[in-house]
This record gives sequence, structure tokens and C-alpha cells, in this order.
Amino acid sequence: MIENDDQLKIAQKAVENLQHVLVAARKVHSQLEYRLMSAPILLELQQREQEILAYLSRSEMEALKG
Repeated sequence: MIENDDQLKIAQKAVENLQHVLVAARKVHSQLEYRLMSAPILLELQQREQEILAYLSRSEMEALKG
């Protein structure tokens, strides 16, 4: 769970890195290989994006209250 803006930046960088991995993998793997190897990465990507959205949907006052 993201609790502050520093953690938000880390999560955003992780999303960016995962996306780069997927883009690179699409270029070198067959369609079947890509599907198999991308599934857990896509799941991780979705989870991190959900955390980001949850954090951004809270107001500053809600975030401070924890």
C-alpha cells in the first residue's frame, strides 16, 4: 500500500520498468512464449497500478489520517 508521495514515485517507476520489460519481450519471444512469460508480469503491473490509483484517489487529509 502506498502511503506517501515518495512511495508513489517508486511505484510509478516500477510500472514503467515492467512496461519496458514487456515491450522488449514482445520483440524477441514467440506469441506463445510471450503469453506465458507475460502473464505474471501483467498481474504485477495491474496490482501496482491499482495501488497507484488507490493512493491518488485519496485526498491529502485522508492520506494523513492513514
